[in-house]
Amino acid sequence: MPLYEVFSHSDRYHYRAKLFSLATCFLILCTALTFLPPFLFAYFAGGYWTKESSYSEQARVNYSSQYILLLDNSEGSLSSFFSSSFATLNSISQNALIPSTSTSELLDTNKDGITDQISVSLQLIMNSGISIDSMNLFLIFQYELQAKQYINMQTMALMNLSPPTQISTTNNPTVTIVGDLILHQRQPIQSSGTDLIYNKSIIEPNNLANIRLSTFDSIIDNYLTRKYYTTFQSESIQWTDGTDSTSGNLLTLNILLNIRHQSIRFIPGFWQEFKWGWIQYVCVLLPFIAVFNRIKEFVFRNQFVRTLVEVPMHRYKQK
Repeated sequence: MPLYEVFSHSDRYHYRAKLFSLATCFLILCTALTFLPPFLFAYFAGGYWTKESSYSEQARVNYSSQYILLLDNSEGSLSSFFSSSFATLNSISQNALIPSTSTSELLDTNKDGITDQISVSLQLIMNSGISIDSMNLFLIFQYELQAKQYINMQTMALMNLSPPTQISTTNNPTVTIVGDLILHQRQPIQSSGTDLIYNKSIIEPNNLANIRLSTFDSIIDNYLTRKYYTTFQSESIQWTDGTDSTSGNLLTLNILLNIRHQSIRFIPGFWQEFKWGWIQYVCVLLPFIAVFNRIKEFVFRNQFVRTLVEVPMHRYKQK
């Protein structure tokens, strides 16, 4: 009956040497040249250790019902008026105060449990004969990120509004504003942890002596130099001059803020970097292992370094 080969393997030659010998030094050198150059190549080739990455997240935003509206007027004894939700601020400058009412609504358009739009409506009871040259609106929000580092902070939407023509409040004008609340980052966030450094009031009414735009310059400068902050990016501003003056001098502002998914920069953690780093290292390491194994086999087989060779026993096929 014929016999068939069912398994085979190569004979193993064992090369032995003293600990302090040329053969040992050669083996250490080959090991170092096998494992170190692939790491250096993968590291300095770029992309091995990513210092910054990005992901997409939709922030959880709540309107705090806090606002300040500044109006510039070129006519009359007062050049500027204001309206706000801060009782302390209103009591300081009652001569320039414009009474107002505010309503807001949080909208979840895609029913995922996260607010997609915030609708804010301000209605101001104006004095007769006031002409509006420009308006500056400050809306305060509570802004929260959860996917990576937990961040809870107070942010603002700053709106500078200038009518195409001078609008009188006699005819009950309406301003409709549509735009996005945009997050800006001066530096990436961390991959984990908690950051509540900006979870405090942006505007302190007790620190405002006068209700003018110049008095808000330091507040705006400090706000815009934070690590991360939000701004308002307008998509549409529509001014409508009403014709009905029977209901009094009313100025209505309708603001619709969209909250979209944004690309957020962050610093990856160690294990996320390790997950991708070892793949790059192994891809470069495998050719080095194959090459240096051949080099070691060639050197030891030809006895370029002196070793004691143990030859495997020869086995003969049974006849």
